[in-house]
Amino acid sequence: MSDPIQAAIDAARRERAKGRADNAQTGYARAAELARSTGDERLLAHSLRHLSDLARERGETGVAWEHASEAVTLYRRARDRLGLANALRLQALSAVDQEAASACWQEARDLYSSLHVKAGVSECDRHLAGEAGA
Repeated sequence: MSDPIQAAIDAARRERAKGRADNAQTGYARAAELARSTGDERLLAHSLRHLSDLARERGETGVAWEHASEAVTLYRRARDRLGLANALRLQALSAVDQEAASACWQEARDLYSSLHVKAGVSECDRHLAGEAGA
């Protein structure tokens, strides 16, 4: 593969699928570093979104929020509605403030609905309704 950023993302994805979260973290961090240095905002946003999810899974909500917030900014700038919805979802999951979480869930829901992503709409609806285990 000629693109080192995509190669790092693909390697990280494989590591995560094998349950190797630390290796996945390293791969996504490397991809983010490369994307940042080359100005590839699309792949930077993608890498940050996955770094956010990994941080959230480790219980590092502050780090997760920061990565998701940067991804949201990048996806907005790129006008990537699905990427934006996915990043907003991660922002909501890592929010410590219920009002901020609700705003993220609502915006993500609206985007998923406009894109006809039923699973995304359903997840947002569960969280907005305050259902446990959503």
